[in-house]
Amino acid sequence: MAKVMISLLGGRPLPNVLAALHLKPDRHYVIVSEDALGEGGNYEKAIGALPKHLRPDEPLAVKPYALVETAQQCGTVINKHPSDQIIIVSASEPKTMSFGAYDVAKELRTDKRNVDMCYVSREGLVWIFRGTDNVEPVSIGLEDYFASYGWSVTLKAQVDAKFQRLVSLLVSRLPISHHLLHILRSNDRGKGKRTIRYKKRLNDDEFSLLKEIENLQIVRNVQRTDTETRWTIPGGEEAKFLLTGDWLEFYVYKTAAQLKTAQGASLFDECGWGVEDTSGKGEIDFAGIFGGQVIIASCKTEDSIRRAWFEELHSRMEQLGRGMCSPLLVSSVSKESREGADLGKYRKWAEERQIVLVMAEDLPQLPEILEKIVMGRRDAEPKHIPYYPRI
Repeated sequence: MAKVMISLLGGRPLPNVLAALHLKPDRHYVIVSEDALGEGGNYEKAIGALPKHLRPDEPLAVKPYALVETAQQCGTVINKHPSDQIIIVSASEPKTMSFGAYDVAKELRTDKRNVDMCYVSREGLVWIFRGTDNVEPVSIGLEDYFASYGWSVTLKAQVDAKFQRLVSLLVSRLPISHHLLHILRSNDRGKGKRTIRYKKRLNDDEFSLLKEIENLQIVRNVQRTDTETRWTIPGGEEAKFLLTGDWLEFYVYKTAAQLKTAQGASLFDECGWGVEDTSGKGEIDFAGIFGGQVIIASCKTEDSIRRAWFEELHSRMEQLGRGMCSPLLVSSVSKESREGADLGKYRKWAEERQIVLVMAEDLPQLPEILEKIVMGRRDAEPKHIPYYPRI
């Protein structure tokens, strides 16, 4: 017996998409109000957000206030599936469409047909014919969300306290830490335990920070003369801390995971970092899910910002539910280190792809930036950070 879902669509398509992701039907039909069709309409937005296997073959268009048309379309679909389970989702359409579908469902249930009806509310999925115990929570975790779009993912594990202290230190000392890490990467050689000789004298701020990193036991034997600076990396784990962007990924993850709503609940339903597809589709540095929608972030610690990064992130956004997915590019590059022309290029690349660019000076406001995106508050602080609406 197949599960057949009939969505009624007119207004904002998010409830229709959430219901489909939650119910996972075998066949999906969409009865759509005529005024939701056309380029840029809500039907197009819904189709763009749905995984391919949940997209209907074609829209079943009706006049929104002609009750009989919705009833007829429901009847036609149901008659194609005489032995299957039918679920009608009344989500975001004009009430007249709901009334038409309700009449059909009620009549068929009288004839003992396997037909049910529900709608998406703030509390969850509300089943109309199931009496008092009729609310089913709609909870979509990261793994389920990614699975809907064909990704089978693993998430990075938590890290030890030493690494967390390093992350806090690096973020607190930007942009000095950004430049120091660039030096460490550029001069690194070999694997395992190795001693690096940098043929320049680190300035006082950079040397002081490297000594603080030594106090965390992530480097050893830090020395400086008039002509060179030396340090030893004791092993692969410490090298990974310093020479990759994991520290920035973890900072975004930790910041997001600690955010609370005004009522004291977690702002995100679930957060993860190092989200990697097991079949090689790629890796996402950070992902957080809230109410069935996601924020993804690409975190860059290189001493550059490239257009290709925006294009790659936009491609990920398109794969993972267009209109359901809000992307951020987070860079440890400081705005003060770039000319105005470069900053203009970065803004243009971000705006073209509707990506929020977060640079070093913005990181202290990362909690407010994430909250602005999650809550959909276009005019919230920080004002210079844009908000791109979702479906």
